Amino acid sequence: MRFDTLTIQAIFEKHSLGRIERIEYSDRGIVNPCVFINDHYVVRVNVRDVELPKFDNEQQALLMMKSEGIPVPDVYVYDNSHEHLPYEILITSKIPGIDIWKASEAATDESKIKMAYESGVLLAKIHGIWRDKFGELALSSSNQYDSWQQYLIEGIEQRTNRCLKLGILNPEEAERYVFVFKRVTGLFSEISTASLVHNDYHFANMLCADGEITAILDMEWSIAGDPEFDFKGLHSRDVFTDAPEIQQAFMAGYSSLRKLSPLFAIKQLYYQLFETVELLSVSYLHWGEESYQGYKASAKFWLEQIEAAWSTRYQN
Repeated sequence: MRFDTLTIQAIFEKHSLGRIERIEYSDRGIVNPCVFINDHYVVRVNVRDVELPKFDNEQQALLMMKSEGIPVPDVYVYDNSHEHLPYEILITSKIPGIDIWKASEAATDESKIKMAYESGVLLAKIHGIWRDKFGELALSSSNQYDSWQQYLIEGIEQRTNRCLKLGILNPEEAERYVFVFKRVTGLFSEISTASLVHNDYHFANMLCADGEITAILDMEWSIAGDPEFDFKGLHSRDVFTDAPEIQQAFMAGYSSLRKLSPLFAIKQLYYQLFETVELLSVSYLHWGEESYQGYKASAKFWLEQIEAAWSTRYQN
C-alpha cells in the first residue's frame, strides 16, 4: 500500500517533524504498511485491523521497555485522530541493523549463540516489567482484567465467537474450546502478577548490528499476563526445532534472570490452543485455504492433547 507524499508531509507538519526529503517503503510492512522518512523516522499505519488499538498498545509497551533500558525505538507520534488518514498511525525512530534471521545467514556459530543468549536475557527483562491489570495495554481498551484466567476465558470466547460468525466453527466445537479453559482453575491461579508479554517474540522481530542486538520490534500485540505465554510461538520457529544449540543458548540467557515454573509444559498446551484458535479466523480471512486447514488441524491437535492430559490426571 502506498501513501501520497503530501499526506505524509501533512502528518509531519501537524507534529512538527519537519520536511520530508526522502521516503522509502519497507518490506517489513506486510500487515501494517511501513515507510522510512529521511532515514530517521519509521511511519506505520494500521490498515487491516482498524477496530483494534494496536499502536496505542504498542506505544505503551515501547515506553515501558525504554524506561527499563531495553533497546527499542523512540516513540515520536501516536495519532488516532483520523485527520489525514482513516487509520491509526505510529511514528518511531529508525534503528540501525537488520533482523537476526537475515543476519544469521552470514553470522558465525559463535555470533548466533551470543545473540540467542542475549535475546533470552532481553525477554527475561521484558517479563520483569509489571502491570496492575491483565490483558491489553492500550489505554482505550476494555479488555483488562483482575485475573489471568479471566483474560484467557474472555479471550477464548471472543475468538470462538469470531469463528462462529465466520461459519468455521460450529457451536459444539466452540464450546469445547471454551470449556477446557473454564474448568482448569488451579493451573493459572498462581499467576498473581501481570508481567509485560511481547506476544510475538522471535528473531525476525529483533534488529542487530555487528553481532549486537539493537532493537526489539513489533509490540502491537503485547499484553500483560503470564510471562510463559511468550514461549507459545517458539515451538514453530525453525531455529528452535532445527538448531538445539540456539535453543539452549536462548534458554540459558532467559534462565540467568528468570526460572520457568514447574507447570510450564502443561500451560504451553493451553497457550498453543489459545493462539491457534485466534489464527483460525486470521488465516481463513487473509492467508488462504491451505494455511487455514493447517491451523484447523493444529487447533484440534492441541485440544486433544489438553483433553488427554486432563483425563490422565484424573484417572491416576
